[in-house]
Amino acid sequence: MQQSFDLDEGKLPKEFGMGCLIIKGAHLWPLSHVVWDGTAKAVGATYFCDLEAPWDSTNLLRIEVYKLPQAKGLLAEQLKWYTRDRKKRRIKIADGELFDTSMLHVKGLTEQWEPDAFPLSKSEIIRVYTGPKHAVIFRFLSRSGTLLDHPVFKRAARNIRFDLTQWVADVPDIIDTRPKRKRSTETPLTEEQKAELGKTLRATMKRLKLSKIKGTPARLKIVEQEITAARKDKTLTHDEKVDLAIELGSIAGQSFCKELEWEWCNVTGKDQSEAYCVCSPDRGLAIYPVDWIFELITDKKRPLNCILTFNMIEAGRLPPLRPHSYSRIG
Repeated sequence: MQQSFDLDEGKLPKEFGMGCLIIKGAHLWPLSHVVWDGTAKAVGATYFCDLEAPWDSTNLLRIEVYKLPQAKGLLAEQLKWYTRDRKKRRIKIADGELFDTSMLHVKGLTEQWEPDAFPLSKSEIIRVYTGPKHAVIFRFLSRSGTLLDHPVFKRAARNIRFDLTQWVADVPDIIDTRPKRKRSTETPLTEEQKAELGKTLRATMKRLKLSKIKGTPARLKIVEQEITAARKDKTLTHDEKVDLAIELGSIAGQSFCKELEWEWCNVTGKDQSEAYCVCSPDRGLAIYPVDWIFELITDKKRPLNCILTFNMIEAGRLPPLRPHSYSRIG
């Protein structure tokens, strides 16, 4: 099956297999993308170049590897296509030189390979190597610029080797070249934070008579009722809303810890800001309960989702997230 992959934010590995070939130094090839098609008897790849002038038009390197005799028919069909416009006379290539069969010779394919080479035009050279059990076709195409000093072509001709004991049909692993993002980190609550949290929890539990309420959904229903009342109370000041968010956020956060084995901790985000929150055991999820409740109090258009969020997490209805990603919900 043909696969295409973009290399705007990636590159090929330093060394990888392609059929019986060993491709070395491809991490230095300036490429835009690669199209790959690999099977048990033939592997083909087109490497599209990403170059500045004079090679800024269509530039590509096509490599096809065939296992013989299994792919004999495929090879014959492809050679028929490539040789249909084969010139009978010597022509000048884009470099200004008359073509000869040593041009862009792949040095790693030694005397046990029978070579053939011919130009299809001033901008295109075909090289064919046939061995006892394999055959390889190289297509060097440069619609603009020269061929012999082409940044990709000359590296490929110099650095490709073979290993007749291997057959690799799978796409090579692409190396991610995107800048690494800063990761979130965590620290435990300080003793002072633990004491303050415990004090707030005890006072709020007493005020809302939550010790008599059994079950987390039922307690979170009380939290939502308090939020609804606060939304309607036009006399509440900003500071009073913050205090209420601390109280209700402590109850909501502790509910997740008690029922879902979450933990309170301080998280330093990728922007280096720090806040305390409750995190899932694998740290894939994080809820900042005070911020969450404050936003629910002050934004009347936001649906009250305390119970819904708890139920979805408890039922495992959220998509899997990368551990230690601290993905914010709520």
